[in-house]
Amino acid sequence: MPTSAQARPAVTDQSLTHNLPERRFRPELHGVRGLAILGVVLFHLFGAGRVSGGIDIFLAVSGFLFTGMLLRESAAGAGPIDIARYLARIARRLLPAAAIVIATTLAVGLFLFPSTRHEQLWAEARASFLYFENIELINSQLAYGAAGLGTSPFQHFWSLSVQGQFYLVWPVVAVMSVLLARRLKRPAVHVMTLLVVLIIAASFVFTLYMQTMDQDQAYLMTRTRFWELAFGGLLALVASSIALPSRLRFLAGWLGVGLIVTCGFVLDGASLFPGPWALWPLAGLTLVMLSANGGLGLDESRASAATFLSNGFFAWIGNVAYGLYLWHWPLLIFYLEARDREAIGVRGAAAVFAVSLLLAWATYRWIELPMGRTKVRERAQLGAAAVVLAAAGVASTLVLNQLTPAIPEGYTMSGVDRSDYPGAAAVGDAQRVDASIDFFPEPNELSASEPMFATWGCEQTHLDEPGSDEVLVCEDPDPPAEPAATIMLTGGSHSAHWYNALALLAEEHRWELIVANKSGCRLRGAEDEDRDDCVRWNENLLSVVEERQPDLVISTGTALYRSGSEEKITPGAEDRWNQIVETGVELLLIRGTARPDENVPDCLAAGGTSESCGVDHSIYAEQDLLAEIAQTESIYSIDMTEYICPEDACPAVIGNVGVYRDDSHLSSHYVETLAPYLDERIRAELPELYR
Repeated sequence: MPTSAQARPAVTDQSLTHNLPERRFRPELHGVRGLAILGVVLFHLFGAGRVSGGIDIFLAVSGFLFTGMLLRESAAGAGPIDIARYLARIARRLLPAAAIVIATTLAVGLFLFPSTRHEQLWAEARASFLYFENIELINSQLAYGAAGLGTSPFQHFWSLSVQGQFYLVWPVVAVMSVLLARRLKRPAVHVMTLLVVLIIAASFVFTLYMQTMDQDQAYLMTRTRFWELAFGGLLALVASSIALPSRLRFLAGWLGVGLIVTCGFVLDGASLFPGPWALWPLAGLTLVMLSANGGLGLDESRASAATFLSNGFFAWIGNVAYGLYLWHWPLLIFYLEARDREAIGVRGAAAVFAVSLLLAWATYRWIELPMGRTKVRERAQLGAAAVVLAAAGVASTLVLNQLTPAIPEGYTMSGVDRSDYPGAAAVGDAQRVDASIDFFPEPNELSASEPMFATWGCEQTHLDEPGSDEVLVCEDPDPPAEPAATIMLTGGSHSAHWYNALALLAEEHRWELIVANKSGCRLRGAEDEDRDDCVRWNENLLSVVEERQPDLVISTGTALYRSGSEEKITPGAEDRWNQIVETGVELLLIRGTARPDENVPDCLAAGGTSESCGVDHSIYAEQDLLAEIAQTESIYSIDMTEYICPEDACPAVIGNVGVYRDDSHLSSHYVETLAPYLDERIRAELPELYR
């Protein structure tokens, strides 16, 4: 009677390596990669920034190639791979060209952009070099968007960062698959297929969740893109062995090409990807690959999509695709910056495209090819890459430490000579302004002129994410022992920018000043179908107001945006205001402030004048929209517009003090100079506070 070992023979290396993805050059896949990147570039240049679906294909092709390569190597060695050889190969292929483009982009950007953008340039250069640009964009709240003035020249490195992070994680998946396969006595390809399917499912579900929370983050995150990379891996594990009937191959191939080409015209990828609609371009890739499996007949091959994609043109585009992708975006951004244009015309786009192709060819010819043929030992290559990355990281960090402006911990105008920098006190009294003095603070510091509580960690995020509907309260750091009144500031960042002036008044009049704020979230109502975290936060705020019972709630009353817009009251706001006063407190509404058309510190640093960098006064309504509402019992309003837009003009500098800290908010420097005039308005409306 045979033993169990005799009854079930041990798995041999041959069975472990059974049915692995074959190693062969697929010219149609090389052509698809070229077509995908060509689509990305052409849509960036000629398509007003629409998303072509090419990046989704690019990621899936990377997943396809690396899955087959890693699983073959791991299975052949029954588990381990030569990690030094693997990393050296990646560094040799990607790093030299990227380093040259990053260094060039940084140098040109430092020359072309105003000094206020240099810190972000250095931060993104470091992030691009170290493959976390997508994380940097998310942390800096820079959403993916079409090219325009102010757009980052490093933005396109987000996808390369996702790819680089995948390259670090995927070997673990391959090795784990082989080790599990040995233990389970199954072919490695079967185990890895199961793991990849689980990864696709987990990433896809997370993508659906993130798209309901924050589409901008979902677009850039590695975890939401992992299913696309893994999708390519699944194609390598499964689809390579699927041969369509000959009568279907021709149709499948051209249908796949059609899906790839039409994606950018049909879908708004920026708002839909990487969700389910990303299957549109990925289905195109799948059909093209399936159409080339099993070989083609002579008659069929001449007109097939695989033959079309394997021709010399697409082969050449595939060769230079990496360089084309690297170069086209910074060239586009620099063109717009140099020409001071929001969008590029056809002739300009054609010129940028031609230069991008030339630089891409030069990069391929003199950088990528020589590096691919180098005879330097792989461990030496890896060591050199590590030294370069470490040096770049350390150097850029040291520069950033010098460039980063410190957010003032106390009052921004403390110790400043008010005779030289009168700010709002100069309104109506031009004699007080010494025009020979530069405005204060200088542009880099002006961009950091935030309210004091911004660094306390008590302001709710603007994002829709779990817990962001909770009302956090910033307590008064030094409340009076027996406050004469308690004041709550709430209603979004345009309410928050009044904080420093109110804090000065609170100290003077023994008020306790607290803040309950969610950035980007005005006091408003909502229909049933619009119940986002801001709406839920608004509803929760009522409970906090009722619990804390402040003597006064202060918030911004009207909403103003940029040129071409009109001042308005946010829909549902009046209902919310009435609900607040129904809790037994009084409500003071401050008329809103209009937003500049561009970032004011950037504009001033680039040599713009106070007038050219200021705000279009025509956005303001002729009559204060809050005047009638303020007739309601317990609701009051004040209008500070005459001190922000004196004589129907809204300059960027008043009384030698910068008025705006960005393209939206008043600077704390200027707000502090408004304190006496804010005090007058509040006293006139609510004299009982001054007891």
